[in-house]
Formats: sequence, C-alpha cells, structure tokens
Amino acid sequence: MIRGGAGGDRARSVTPSDGSIDRSSAGPRRAFSVAIYARRGDRVLVIEHRRLRTWLPIGGELEAGETPLEAAHRELREETGLPGRFRPIEGALDGVPPGLLGYEEHPAGEKGVHLNFVFVTEVAADAEVTPNDEFGAWRWVDRAELEQLASPLNVRQFGYLALAARFA
Repeated sequence: MIRGGAGGDRARSVTPSDGSIDRSSAGPRRAFSVAIYARRGDRVLVIEHRRLRTWLPIGGELEAGETPLEAAHRELREETGLPGRFRPIEGALDGVPPGLLGYEEHPAGEKGVHLNFVFVTEVAADAEVTPNDEFGAWRWVDRAELEQLASPLNVRQFGYLALAARFA
C-alpha cells in the first residue's frame, strides 16, 4: 500500500516488480461457481432456494481442481439426482465447454462474490428430481412462466438463453 503523495491519503495496491498481484486489499472473497439450467423440451428446472428464498437454477461453487464443466455435472447430480447431457451449443467458439451459455458475476452475501459459469444441459423427459436439503420446491417452467418468476433478472435472462439454445 502507498499512502500520501499526489493522491493525498488514499490507499492503493501496488503490483510488485515480479508481476504478481497484491491481494492484501483485494476486497470480498471471490468464488468460482456454476449455474445449471436443466432443460426438458421447452421447460427448464428452477428451485426455490431455502436459505436465499428465491427461485434459481441448480448451482454451487467449484471444488479445488475442478473445471466448471465437472462442477456442473457434480452439482446437478448432488442437488437433483438428475444425469445431464451437456452438449456443444450451435455457434460456440472452439474450446468452449459443452453447454456453456455465458458468465456473470454477482454478490453472494457473506460468501463474497460469485464468478459464475452458466450452463444448459438436457435431461430425459421421464427423469425424476430427487431434491437435496438446499431446496424443497422445484418447478419445470416454460418461457411464459419464467417471465413471471420471482427471481433475480439475470436468472430469467439466462433462462431465456437456455430455452433458446440449439445444440450442435
């Protein structure tokens, strides 16, 4: 930290000469996470999160050494018991993981900031949801129901993308 000088008493981080980043004042905790829209025909699965009391897709934080795609498979299985088929999306660039819709960041309360990879996966028409303890209620919603969902705006926006996604 540098104090004083032309900027007065403001504190600012300095990048050391070795190119590393000074994280001593980096702010809130940051965690990589995934959100998964399980899609069955023209509907996606949303859950009523018990702690947050809002409708969300399935999701959670990445574990050490895990890729976002591996985390998406794991979270879907752990939270719903559903196996998903993550397929490349039409028009995706080379090297983009199958099913990746996009990326967003959002405050996660006491958990800091979530750096969130958002996926869509196909599930079988007869697949049954087996909820874990993070949610009690769940719904398969179409676009019209998604528009009315009591959820953060980006949940609905990514839901629209998940419903519109075409697999290669």
